[in-house]
Amino acid sequence: MLSSDHKKAIFNVLQSLFSYKTSRDRVVAEPFLDLPDKVAWKDYYKVIPEPRCLNGIKSKLEKGGYKHPMEVHDDLSLVFNNALHYNEDGSTIAKDARTLKALFERNWVSESSLPQPESLVKVQKPDNRPSTQMLPTVSTSIQPIPQADDMDVSPTGEKHETNWESMKPRDKQGDELIKKTDRLLPKWKGPGPDGWMALSEKEARDPYERYKDILERLKNHVGKDDQVPAIETLNRIQENASLPDISFTTPMSMALIQSRVELRAYPTSKDFDMDLNKLFEKGRRWFEEGSKEYGRVLVLQRLYQALTSHSAAVAALPNTASFNFSSIPAGPGTAKPIHSAASTSEDGVTTYRIQNKERAFIDEIVFKGMTYRMGDYVHLMNPNDPSRPIIGQIFKCYVPDNAASYQKSITACWYFRPEQTFHSSQRPFWEREVFKTSHFADHAIEDVIEKIAVQFMTKHIRGRPKPPAWYPGWPLYVCDSRYNDRDKVFVRIKNWNSCIPDELRKNDFMPILPFEGRTVMPKKVESPFLRGVKGPGGLVDEDEGRRKSSRRAVIAAKAVTPQAPATSTSASLQNANNLGPYAGIAQPSKSSVDRTLVTAAGGMSALGGNPIIEELPAETVQLFDRDPDTDQLLWFTGPPVDVPDPKSSIPRYNLDYLYYLAKKKKALEKIRDQEEDDDEVDGMDQDHDADPKRRRLEEYLDEELGRHRPIPKKALRDSLKDVVIT
Repeated sequence: MLSSDHKKAIFNVLQSLFSYKTSRDRVVAEPFLDLPDKVAWKDYYKVIPEPRCLNGIKSKLEKGGYKHPMEVHDDLSLVFNNALHYNEDGSTIAKDARTLKALFERNWVSESSLPQPESLVKVQKPDNRPSTQMLPTVSTSIQPIPQADDMDVSPTGEKHETNWESMKPRDKQGDELIKKTDRLLPKWKGPGPDGWMALSEKEARDPYERYKDILERLKNHVGKDDQVPAIETLNRIQENASLPDISFTTPMSMALIQSRVELRAYPTSKDFDMDLNKLFEKGRRWFEEGSKEYGRVLVLQRLYQALTSHSAAVAALPNTASFNFSSIPAGPGTAKPIHSAASTSEDGVTTYRIQNKERAFIDEIVFKGMTYRMGDYVHLMNPNDPSRPIIGQIFKCYVPDNAASYQKSITACWYFRPEQTFHSSQRPFWEREVFKTSHFADHAIEDVIEKIAVQFMTKHIRGRPKPPAWYPGWPLYVCDSRYNDRDKVFVRIKNWNSCIPDELRKNDFMPILPFEGRTVMPKKVESPFLRGVKGPGGLVDEDEGRRKSSRRAVIAAKAVTPQAPATSTSASLQNANNLGPYAGIAQPSKSSVDRTLVTAAGGMSALGGNPIIEELPAETVQLFDRDPDTDQLLWFTGPPVDVPDPKSSIPRYNLDYLYYLAKKKKALEKIRDQEEDDDEVDGMDQDHDADPKRRRLEEYLDEELGRHRPIPKKALRDSLKDVVIT
């Protein structure tokens, strides 16, 4: 018989299957609840020798029909394997079966009381670090990413056609090659001597009072979802434990720092500040990224950085405590553009372009011994989920207007993690993959947690970033696509140079130390939601994602399809390349004229040997008018010069009205000419005199309008009832 612990764990797994829904609230498990009708589906029972259903398994479990947990596991596997065997590959029920099967296997592994099948192997952590999450290895049945030809454009314009599927997959030899390359890179020596805590004249008289106050505030902080102080997490770090790839080997712990403060053993405030900085460096490597413990370390680090910074940062702490002391109230997946109609004062954080008002730009910022410049990748404090810091690239460093010179900030472009996107459950990801977005956000320098690196795919498979862009042990991510969170679509990046600041595009951005003799592909992993990771993103129906991707592919293909050269064009190729898009006026009627940029430039032959054609990001296109038929951006090579032909540029529904006004004006002129010959009595009542004029106007309009277009005469007469003719 099953133990009570086994039953409880199995019921948890079943409940996760019963309750799983798509983003449109469709219950995915519904087709698997009961067996097919034996009369309507006779052939099903001929093809499937051992039918199983979820309700049947649940009922048998409640009646005590299972003697061992693996019997339940085998029956649940049969539910989904039967569906995959009977139904066509690609059908909705087959896709749902794969989704639920992956969810079932993940949740079964997460229940520690249940025995595990041999095919699901747990990933163990080193003994000297606490394990906070047990993950199964990725199933080899994950569907490959649909690949298209990729083009990497170097600063010289050279194209690199790449098909990832044709390259050698990751293997043990590749893992060893990565380790070998990492050993060739120099070790990070730690932060520099500048940018540390400074004391006021009053504080300098007895700095230990300030040190004690900082430690006391760190000690008393309790996270909004915690019951105990966050400092308990730091206290779990072993003082004498040595970790690879950190900048020091000497003992370090919170207890050691407190002891040195009590003994008044710090010669300067810089020494005290550097010890705290080392403790947080050790904490970030001690706990697994994504764990609650890791998040608590980052919250305490953000609090420490404010407490050891300028007075304005300290004064802001009460107002920022509710979002983990971050200088922004919302992070990726939650924040909205400031000028978006859907945003509020609380979640309006990002912009689609770099702001340049009310700030003075500077070249660099030195903070906690680190120099931050344009192009650097960093971890930033995430106000919504501190265990998953924001991944950003610095585009600008600045000092806000009316702020002291030490109150420095950065503008960073955000990269989203997979769990911050909406995607199909069948979509695999590269290991540690992130996605370029068009969200820019301003952060106080105290939001910066550490330096990291994001490699574009074409370089990631060829080698490791060279210092000072990256050192072994620093977090390293790979980027292969953009993510449009408005349309919830991924777009393969074809021009990596367009993803970095303009000022850095002429140089070799983030050079690499090449792997010896071959490329090394990253591993593929499944959706984080199938491993139990929480949002703010979510899963969407695969059909919906395919429809959006197909629609974008058709539009992109139309935009770059070679066409016959235009019969006449006044724009030179240089103008076509240098001038940005201008919004046009959408025409209600369809036009057969090809208005693509390629055609306007004179066709592909006029573009030279290696033309660079890049699709505008969706977040840029949405700011302008689009053609209602093709959904393409309406553009012009320059401002309009010639007055457009009314017949081709004015909408049809306005022509009748303009025609009426022209005829009315002509009729009035004719009537005035006739009035000069009329003998009328002075002082005659105006209303009495208006009747013959109105009649003559109606007669004239009847005659004129009858010759041209079939405009209803009664409608025109009715429109004249209130006309006062002078």
